[in-house]
Formats: sequence, structure tokens, C-alpha cells
Amino acid sequence: RASFWLAFLVVLAGSVVRMTGSGMGCPDWPKCFGLLVPPTEASQVTWTPGAVYDEGRMLVKNDTLWVAQSAFVARDFDAERARGQWQPYLKHDYATFNAAHTWIEFINRCLGAFAGIPALLLLLAAALSRDLRTTLLALLGVLALGFVAWLGKLVVDGNLIPHSITIHMLGALAILCIDSVIIQRLRGLTVRWQRSARWGLAFALAVTLAQILIGTEVREVVDLLLKQGLGRPDLATSLAESHVLYLIHRSGYWVVLAAHAFWIWRMGPFGQKHVLRARNAVVLLLVGQLATGLLFAYGAFPDWAQPIHLLLGLGVFLTSWGLYWRTTSR
Repeated sequence: RASFWLAFLVVLAGSVVRMTGSGMGCPDWPKCFGLLVPPTEASQVTWTPGAVYDEGRMLVKNDTLWVAQSAFVARDFDAERARGQWQPYLKHDYATFNAAHTWIEFINRCLGAFAGIPALLLLLAAALSRDLRTTLLALLGVLALGFVAWLGKLVVDGNLIPHSITIHMLGALAILCIDSVIIQRLRGLTVRWQRSARWGLAFALAVTLAQILIGTEVREVVDLLLKQGLGRPDLATSLAESHVLYLIHRSGYWVVLAAHAFWIWRMGPFGQKHVLRARNAVVLLLVGQLATGLLFAYGAFPDWAQPIHLLLGLGVFLTSWGLYWRTTSR
């Protein structure tokens, strides 16, 4: 469970990073401005005479990110640059320091690193259980965590290149799915359902995943429009007029709602407590999704609603996913 919830916290932190625009708060990876502990004030990333700079230390000067090529005491920046002691950072051209963004991104990275500890412990527990499938799943989870970390580096090096954020989020979702399956296998709790109910749940999972992926693509379009200077009150109108993905995503909610309504209907009103709790959670999460969606359409597209909308969608998917693996067809 610790592995699952830490992975979920990573997704939550990633949502906060997106909401606050902190994705490039640390312009390098795995360090932050060449430091293990991120800077807290602008003076730490500003060239200062007499300061000692270690190799790899990064500064912002003249709208450029500079990297120290060796350890030295600062005397004259232009002379040091001429000698090659300072070189411009070439992986991207982002050269801005914001202490809040830096620490939000740093905390996000720390959570990702800490998530690896319970993932390794889960692999050990699975190996000790001598269940080959569970062990392979746990190993896949560790590999997926490594993939997400590597992809995080590419996202930073590419200055948040299009679609990479979506793939990064999909990798984190895969980790959550793997952990959920392992938890269910270790519990060994299964419920027999009508075949139509379980197939209906599988279809609901598929359309929910598609809706999440389309939503993340819409989010990238929103970020682009905001960078171009469009105001939040005008976002919904602009998206509806010129972006098909937004229209698909907006209408797709009703497909998701109908798919979940079908399996809930086929499941019937009775069942074990943990199954009923999961069903009720899905219903509440879907209502929350509708509420935040209406905020986008009629409430000036508030930035705080975007990570909540995503987390509610992930909640619908993960709750349904866990329920699917607790059931068998009869």
C-alpha cells in the first residue's frame, strides 16, 4: 500500500507542478542548478565576485543559463567566460529562477525518489511469496518507476516538449495499476460477478483511460493558449471553436458516465462491503468530474480546478481498476 500511495502522491505532486507552472523550476536533472539542495534566493544563482563555484554549478546571467566547467573563485565573469570556465547550458534555453517553482519541482522529484523504496520492498515481499506472476508484476513496477524517472529527465532537458508530459503521466498511471494488481493478488479477495457486469466494467475502464489521455492532450493545448496570451475566461470559447480534441473530451464524459452506469446496473444493489464502497466512490468521483468540467465551461477555467479534475479522473480509473481485479466472471 505504501508503494501505491507514494506513487499516487507523485501524480498529485505532478499535478501541482503543472498547475503552478513549476516544471522547469529545476532546469537540470537530477540536481537543481547544479546543487543537491536547491537555491532559495536569487543571489545563489547570480554571479558574485569572490564566490567559490564548483564544477557543474549553474547561474542565470544575461537571460542565459551558465554552467561552471571547473571549480574556481569568481573574479571577472567576462574573463572567466573567455577562458571557458563558464559555458552556456545547451539542452534548452530556459533561464529563469523562481524560488517557489524550484522547491515545488524539487519536492516532486523527492517524492518520486522515495516511491522507489516501497517499490523495492514490494518486489522483495512478492519474491518471498514465491508467486511468480506477482514477482514479475513487482519487477515490472520497479522497471516502470525507472522509466518514469528517466522520462522525467527528458521532459526537463526538452523544456517540457509536447506530448512528453502525457507519456510521463501515463507511466505513473501504469505504476499505480501494477501496484493495485499486486495488492489484490496478495490479499486474495475475489468476488464472482455476472459476465456482463465484468465486461461492462472492462469497457468502462477503456473509455475512462481514453478520456484521461485526451484530457492531458487538451491540457497541453490550454498551456499553449495561455502562453500565447489568451485569458482564462476566453479559454472555453476558443477551445470549443477551434479544437476538436476539446469537443471530444467534453462529449466523452457522457460515454464514460454511461459505461459506468451499465456495470453498476448489472452489478445489482447488493454485494460485499468493499465492493459497495468502491462503487459508491466511483459515483462520487464521477459527480466531482462533472462539477469541475462545468467550472471549465462556465467558471472562467480556474487553474486550481485543473489538477483536481485530473485527480478525480484518475480516481475513477484506479478505483474501477482495483474493483476489476477483485472480481471474476461466473
